Amino acid sequence: MKESKSVNMAARSPSASRTTAMTVEIVPAILRSTYEKIEEDWAKIHDLTEHVQIDVTDGVFAGDGTFRQVNWFKRLINSDKIELHMMVHHPVYYMDDVVDLNPARCIFHLEAFTGSDNVRDVYTRLKNETSAEAALAINPDTPTERLEEYLEFLDYVLFMGYNPGIAGQPIDQTVYRKIGAWRDKHPDLVIAVDGHVAKETVEPYVKAGARILCANTSIFGAGDPGENIAQLRLLAEAAVE
Repeated sequence: MKESKSVNMAARSPSASRTTAMTVEIVPAILRSTYEKIEEDWAKIHDLTEHVQIDVTDGVFAGDGTFRQVNWFKRLINSDKIELHMMVHHPVYYMDDVVDLNPARCIFHLEAFTGSDNVRDVYTRLKNETSAEAALAINPDTPTERLEEYLEFLDYVLFMGYNPGIAGQPIDQTVYRKIGAWRDKHPDLVIAVDGHVAKETVEPYVKAGARILCANTSIFGAGDPGENIAQLRLLAEAAVE
């Protein structure tokens, strides 16, 4: 498995681990309750970006519950672009399907695990049995210090701008300070952000240190998704110092 991992990683570009301080990636995020709706959104934007995030919620850890048969996502065109955002209770239950899918990126939430051993077990499988880049996400109220013991497993970290599962919530203003403090402490680890990524928040997110911006409502909510992506990119590029 490790041999195929090195081949697959070489084919995926640009990666989170290779994202530089001078680039910002806009990642469309799909949050849907049926596979048909996921496929519909995917068709609109899959050829416009390097990665597309699919949000999976279970109605327990987050949200009202989305389509959760993760291995079905292999049916999507360009499925090697999938960034899987797993907002689910007991992540270990989903790992067989995640390994089967072998996404480009995979994110679980630190708060969803019952103990440190479970975190290590899941991320060891991600590293050994997939070619996915691995990230841990934390909610606004979670101290960033809790990420420290898992850095060996991570290609990047994801900060939530609000508690996960429902799109369009107001942003938790403390997220900018948390991102900035983490960037200063870990300048070589790429930072992603998810939660109210919109025209008015792109600049403060980027200036705080985020380099992967995941957006749902501002891309799929109104207007043409492709044009919305282009506008967010322009704002992100302008905000890079």
